[in-house]
Amino acid sequence: MNLRFFFILLALLFSISLEAQTTAWERANKMGKGINLSWMDQRWNGTEAEEQRDYLDLDKLPYIKEQINLMHDLGFQLLRFPVCFELWYDEEVPYKLLKPEYYPALDSIIRWTAEKKMLLIIDNHHGTLRPDHLSEDTKRICAVWSDVARRYKNTDANRIFFEIFNEPNQIAQADWEHTAQELLSAIRKQAPAHTLIIGASEWNGWKALQNSVPFADTNIIYTFHFYDPFLYTHQGADWAGDAALTTGLPYPYRSKNMPAIHPKAAATWAKGPFQQYPEDATYESLDNKLNSIKKWSQDNKVPIFCGEWGAYKNYAAVPDRCNYLKDVYTILQTLKIPNAMWEWDAGFSFFEQEPSQSTIIPCMKGIVERK
Repeated sequence: MNLRFFFILLALLFSISLEAQTTAWERANKMGKGINLSWMDQRWNGTEAEEQRDYLDLDKLPYIKEQINLMHDLGFQLLRFPVCFELWYDEEVPYKLLKPEYYPALDSIIRWTAEKKMLLIIDNHHGTLRPDHLSEDTKRICAVWSDVARRYKNTDANRIFFEIFNEPNQIAQADWEHTAQELLSAIRKQAPAHTLIIGASEWNGWKALQNSVPFADTNIIYTFHFYDPFLYTHQGADWAGDAALTTGLPYPYRSKNMPAIHPKAAATWAKGPFQQYPEDATYESLDNKLNSIKKWSQDNKVPIFCGEWGAYKNYAAVPDRCNYLKDVYTILQTLKIPNAMWEWDAGFSFFEQEPSQSTIIPCMKGIVERK
């Protein structure tokens, strides 16, 4: 190869990489205040007879449009929108699309957020990655993402983000990174300009992200979820199992308000975190943890995004929950970490009843309505 040509090619490749990296940072910096809206991910609404594929109630679309309007009015600039693509496609090769009627609903979300000039994350939620069928499962998710990316490759890449997989778990970090690289490559063949959002294993854990190395592709925003301390944020949540059975936990920690650990929880991994709770349920602890993931971002020169944070409301005292949400949001804002609260209108909501300007829990107004 001609030496001059080699250096020109090298400079061109460096320029492209630098541009992609700059693009990811610029897009991350425009994310602003975000929220999750759970609807298109709610697979539990499907019937067993239909293998849950009939889970999506399309008659709810007018309600969803109203909620997007309200989000905008409250100052939210970003919508993270979980989608259970897994149920839209057949499980067998060639992974035929079985629910084509669901795509127009997603098209509507894209259009309505565009009208409000909101950024949109299309989040691949509830995917299946089994350790003993990893190659097979990865192949299927790649096929699904190839179709999704092909359909949306011409959308505004400055506004639409693709989150490749929500909360990978029960597989080793190295296995997840291999799968993530396969997904990344499959999407890039269809949508080279869109920024991808990728997290680490252990349910998008911030510790797992700290122990990971960024991919060569520089047009990526790295995501993590923050629900520390888990015993507080998920107290009483039935899907979290016996570990979450202890309720009445205060935030911040106050010895006089501390309940005894539930006997069934004491027989799980929750025993250790319960003993650690006095140190974990403080502003200082939250600040240290979020500062550590910010440092990972700075050290690796990559943008980060907190894709989920919040606290389950059914068993947490309202003043304590307000204190927790205020502390987390204040730290995220101070560190300039873009984020999306979980969630809009269900168990982690900041509304007393159905969402409206008048049903925001009073002590949360200062958090929710910040511009």
